[in-house]
Amino acid sequence: MLPLGDTTILGNILNIFKSSGIRKVSLIVGHKAEIIKDFIKNSDIGLDISFIEQKERLGTGHALMIASKYIGSDFICVYGDILFKEDFITSLLSKFKASDSFAMMALTESDTPKFFGSVTVSGDEVTGIFEKSDNPPSNLINTGIYCFKKESLSYINNTGISSRGEYELTDSLKMMMEGGENVKWMPLDGKWLDIGRPWDLIDANMFFLDSLKHHVSLDSKISSDSKIGSPVFIDSLSVIDSSKILPPCLISKNVNIGKNSRISSSVVRGDVKIGKNCIIENSVIMNGVTIDDGSVVSFSIIGENSEIGKNVTFESKSDKNIYVEIKGGLVDSNRSQLGAIVGKNVKIWNNSKINPGQKIESNSIIKK
Repeated sequence: MLPLGDTTILGNILNIFKSSGIRKVSLIVGHKAEIIKDFIKNSDIGLDISFIEQKERLGTGHALMIASKYIGSDFICVYGDILFKEDFITSLLSKFKASDSFAMMALTESDTPKFFGSVTVSGDEVTGIFEKSDNPPSNLINTGIYCFKKESLSYINNTGISSRGEYELTDSLKMMMEGGENVKWMPLDGKWLDIGRPWDLIDANMFFLDSLKHHVSLDSKISSDSKIGSPVFIDSLSVIDSSKILPPCLISKNVNIGKNSRISSSVVRGDVKIGKNCIIENSVIMNGVTIDDGSVVSFSIIGENSEIGKNVTFESKSDKNIYVEIKGGLVDSNRSQLGAIVGKNVKIWNNSKINPGQKIESNSIIKK
């Protein structure tokens, strides 16, 4: 489950559904379904949630094929790994209901449409959906948010398998257009993020912090000489000793921060211990992490239950684009400031220096 503030990406989407007046949701699950089910079971989301198992991962169209027998009305479909502004679903549903659309896509402008595929439009109608290419015909891209009439399932269920070996929802939409159906679109204003790469998780949490509301729990313990900015969220049982918490920042339950430390623009999840004289900036610190005295963590993700020794420095700046190893190859992050991506249960010894873009696998031990 991808963490977002004190919840997850999926939890955030479900909370948006609830605030939009949606009450019944089906989650299509496959790989690691039990983790998702446990999260829902232990969360007080307040929705009627059912699970539909996708035993084979054969594409987005295939997911809706499986779900089709449970759908009895018009419906909304949202991919589970995206981030968008809270009030958008309400606006989309209102526009869809008031229109003659057979289907409606949420689109957004992108500076790099070649990485996503593109969509062409005329007025409020979609005229073309295109695969990724070096010369896309439009800078509008598909966000993975749709509204459909119930009758659209006849097209979805008759979608053929693509050259990539998948049943793709974009092919279903093309079939609807070819069949003379109205496929319309609505612009997704504000920021949209597709969480597809490790560093996207940092951007997602910074996006989350942008809408943070100030709250300091009455049962947190904060020394009188600590400096607490606004907005920050400090949850119950957290202890802050003579340190600075600079906005925006989220400090979850039972976090202990030692003297003379500075936390800024970061998400610190539950049961984390941060020593004296530490600096944490623009980072995501997962549950149960220990960071010892004098360490500096910058633009990084630290996985659950990892142990960072004393005087460890996570470098994040470069004079050129930083590359990250993904699936055996180096991928350009398209950014010149990025720290490390650290897995779960990692141990980093005292006085170590971690390079920009360094990826450290779970259960690793890093010695100086």
